[in-house]
Amino acid sequence: MKRPLCLLAILLSAAVCIYLELFLSDITGNMNLAPDGSYQTLIGRVQSKEVRRSYQGEFLPVIYIVPTEQISKHSKLIQCYLESGDEALPAIGEYIEVSGKVKTFSAPTNPGEFDSRLYYSTLKISYRLTGAKILKVGGEPNRYREALYKTRRFLESSLDRALSEQDSAIMKAMLLGDKAFMYEETKDMYKDNGIMHILAVSGLHISMIGMGLYELLRKLGLNKVVTTLFPIAFMYSYGIMCGMGTSSFRAICMFALRLFAPVVGRTYDVLTGLSLAEILLLLDQPLYMYNSGFLFSFGAVIGMTVIRPALSFEAILEGVTSEKMKFADDEISFAKEILIKLSDGLTSGGSVFLATLPVYASFYYTYPLHSILLNLAVIPLMGILMLLGIITMFLAIFGGALGVIPGMAVHIILSLYRLLGSSEGIIRGSTWYMGHSQKWQVLIYIALVAAFVWLSDKDNLPPLKMSVTRVLILAAAVFALTFHVKPDLEIDMVDVGQGDGIVISCGGRHMLIDGGSTSTKNVGKYRIIPFLKYKGIGKLDAVVMTHEDEDHISGILDIMDDMEKGGIWIDRLFLPEVSTSSQGENYDLLEKRAGELRIPIDYINTGESFSLSGATFICLNPERGMMTEEPNAYSTVLYMKYGEFTALFTGDVENEGLTNVKEALKSLWSGGGEYPDNVTLLKVAHHGSKYTTDKEFLDLTRPRLSLISCGVGNSYGHPHEEVLQRLENIGSAIYRTDESGMVTVEVNDGKVTAYCPANF
Repeated sequence: MKRPLCLLAILLSAAVCIYLELFLSDITGNMNLAPDGSYQTLIGRVQSKEVRRSYQGEFLPVIYIVPTEQISKHSKLIQCYLESGDEALPAIGEYIEVSGKVKTFSAPTNPGEFDSRLYYSTLKISYRLTGAKILKVGGEPNRYREALYKTRRFLESSLDRALSEQDSAIMKAMLLGDKAFMYEETKDMYKDNGIMHILAVSGLHISMIGMGLYELLRKLGLNKVVTTLFPIAFMYSYGIMCGMGTSSFRAICMFALRLFAPVVGRTYDVLTGLSLAEILLLLDQPLYMYNSGFLFSFGAVIGMTVIRPALSFEAILEGVTSEKMKFADDEISFAKEILIKLSDGLTSGGSVFLATLPVYASFYYTYPLHSILLNLAVIPLMGILMLLGIITMFLAIFGGALGVIPGMAVHIILSLYRLLGSSEGIIRGSTWYMGHSQKWQVLIYIALVAAFVWLSDKDNLPPLKMSVTRVLILAAAVFALTFHVKPDLEIDMVDVGQGDGIVISCGGRHMLIDGGSTSTKNVGKYRIIPFLKYKGIGKLDAVVMTHEDEDHISGILDIMDDMEKGGIWIDRLFLPEVSTSSQGENYDLLEKRAGELRIPIDYINTGESFSLSGATFICLNPERGMMTEEPNAYSTVLYMKYGEFTALFTGDVENEGLTNVKEALKSLWSGGGEYPDNVTLLKVAHHGSKYTTDKEFLDLTRPRLSLISCGVGNSYGHPHEEVLQRLENIGSAIYRTDESGMVTVEVNDGKVTAYCPANF
């Protein structure tokens, strides 16, 4: 066989995927053996250390230790956030005794939500100690790794002297693999534009630095052993200094094989080097198969080496035209040279697009289509930027002023990147909200793309038919990956913690009722928006704020902030039409933000209605101009009707508001000549508070399904036993986000199905 390592890598990947499908929950579930919130004192050896930004925005030293007694066969490290940045840090390799509060990593409770338990399991981190204190230090340090750590910190300080804070943070990430100093907004800008790859220490770094060093040693006339081994050792040390991520390891492994090949009289093969790197990584950590960084790194190389030759425009269009473009002379003119480079760039971008699309569909659920063109400008400047960054970093060692001139050039290029990536209109207009793809869809996609590549070497069909066939195969592959069968009506109660967030989808249109939390920070950014992307929702046709409490609006404000940067679009905002005296600061804030973003506002009161495709919503509260000092009382209450399916969305309604709802229901049903036996679905008011959902209300509605949104172990005691007992007495099926995570209700051909995605 020509490439036995490639076959072995494919078989190993398949075996790992099957293994993880069967045992993933066992592997990740065994990581968090220390009780969350408990205080632990343990002894371990310092494996590495770094500086990270805390949730409060301050920089804290973080130490990773290997316990003297391993937590489990799957775990290795404890991540210790030290109490203060002023503490003297122990050296790598030393043994320490440390104490702190345990923070475990939990599995997501909503589709699309970041899986911190899987992520930290992949990094072999068992749990985190916060507010950690070092009690004792002893043992011999690992001088090699400690020297690399100090070198990294020294070089970072050099960048700080020559560059602005923002530019320095980016160059630290690009040159030294340290993203801790970058603001979230900057990371999001690079990620949303599909250029996050330029911040990873990977192949370009290795080829520039490693091959540059190799060529220098060759020109100096050193013997072959030194010329080969020294660059490999140097790049390995560089990788260790930068954290040795999967992309770094892959690039260094391929670099080492490339240098060794001529020494042993062999020809270097990219796919063999790639396969060896994959085998070594998966043997060390099978969970890399579920890591987006690993898949992006290997997928990009596969795209450039396997898909790119089959994607050349000449190959695809060969049967469409037999004539080449005519130029003024036979020599390569300037216009032709530009066209060739543009064609090469688009081919490379298209190849990486096809190779990494399943990763986007499985982990991020959107694809920035403009990134294919954006990278035409970004990638050619990367080598120049890296070289300028290295020059700036080393010149600044002798004084910050020496790095000013190359630092200015660095600033110009980074400013260009920011300019190219800051267009809200481009981001919104070209972001493809593809939604989440199932594993079977990914397999079909891979098989079809493989068929596309295989056919590129065949000449069984006439050129025109072959070209059309291959184009159709690619179209079928993308369709198979991104096609989703949607129910007639879907209602999703997102687990936002202590708060509310309900997404309703019907006939391709989407609506959000509330979105906020008092227990989950940035709930819109980390829970609601990821879920919307998971579902492929790029526009909300309506957002309803029932009332202004933080646990109902904080996430809506997050979505508005995202919209301002080109994210999910809000088409219309509904606010309860109450008296000015009843409107508080949060009500005014939401009005103001909507005005700034030019979101039309509809003020709604009892008796008014609107529709979402085939679903009709009738407002039952508040009365127009309602006056109350309690926002809960004026909560917007919506009665929904979709065929025979009915639902009540009640916000936090209570007191006089609840009285209004009961009267409105009686009037609605008696006026229509119908009085249903029950309501299909009830969103239980005020998270199950005992002060609402009384017996009279339940006798009137008798819901078949009752959904309660509340946080785990919340201090309010929601839901209260009295409410749960009332619901049980009428035979209502109860679903709670604090027990099962997000709750989904689907209606298909009149059949109602309720389930909890986190339990599947």
